[in-house]
Amino acid sequence: MKQVISLLCFVGILLWVPALNADIYSWTDEKGVKHFGNQPPDDAANLKVVFKETPHDAAADQQRIDMEQREWNELIKDLEEGEKQQAAEEKRKAAEAERSRKPTPQERAEAEKTRLEAKIAELEEKPLDYFGSQKNKRVRIGYYRYRLETLIQNPDKYFNQPTSFEGNVKVPAQ
Repeated sequence: MKQVISLLCFVGILLWVPALNADIYSWTDEKGVKHFGNQPPDDAANLKVVFKETPHDAAADQQRIDMEQREWNELIKDLEEGEKQQAAEEKRKAAEAERSRKPTPQERAEAEKTRLEAKIAELEEKPLDYFGSQKNKRVRIGYYRYRLETLIQNPDKYFNQPTSFEGNVKVPAQ
């Protein structure tokens, strides 16, 4: 049934298309019945042109096609620019989110490990006068090594039970 309807629609379109390219007339026959068609009879009364055929203008048609092509190209260019801007905005937002996110426990432990190792290296480079005695230097460096070992063995304990250490350090006179 669907095939029959499709076939009838197709045939109807084929019959209608040639009529679109011709003048459409309206006339009344001798019985007073009004008719429409693209070829009126010679003896038709009250003949009127309902639609006038417009001849094909190739130059105007090409100009219209060129204009539509330019509009499409501009639209595509605008859409591509919009997509690029959206992608850049999403990238910027992702970078901002990355900067503002909290560090993971592993990242936090790694950063603290790096900080402690740098502090130990810094203290080892300091002269003995900075500590006042060899014992004070060993105690101070030993404290940071102990904290580093605690961090490596149990990061949760390290961060949940912080300790402070001042030690015996002579502050150099300035």
